[in-house]
Amino acid sequence: MRLRSLAFCVLALLATPFAVRAGDAVLTVTFAGKTTAWTSDDIAALPHQDVSTFDAHQKKNHVYSGVPMHDLLVKAGTPTGEKLRGAALRNVVVVHSLDNYVICFSLAEFESAFNARTIYLVDKEDGQPMGAGAGPLRFVIPGDARPARWARMVNSIEVVSVGQGR
Repeated sequence: MRLRSLAFCVLALLATPFAVRAGDAVLTVTFAGKTTAWTSDDIAALPHQDVSTFDAHQKKNHVYSGVPMHDLLVKAGTPTGEKLRGAALRNVVVVHSLDNYVICFSLAEFESAFNARTIYLVDKEDGQPMGAGAGPLRFVIPGDARPARWARMVNSIEVVSVGQGR
């Protein structure tokens, strides 16, 4: 019996991906039962864009550097382009932060065919890493009339389907 338990544990360990240990991840993205873990280095290696925008919380302009969320969601396997229709439009992106703040978006809000603006997951503000009170990752949504969805300390994103078709 002990040997069987040991064999089960070894098989479970072999099935566990070693690319990113849970303790190293700063962000997890979950879609369709699959979770992708990202380290700070993984995110830094992705193509970044700079955006200059007004931070209504701090009442000043900043230059943020980050990844367009569309690109990150595509890497997680979410439907995009012509595949984003019908039942796929019931997908909701739920963003969780370390301070228990939760915000939601329709998946379509990240797609250029539905929305003319870009939503960013940023890791730098004015050329510096996000500070402890805001980082390591923050959502920046240029054009939102209220900054309530500018979530700070983002640590996980899940894409879930809501409702049922009729």
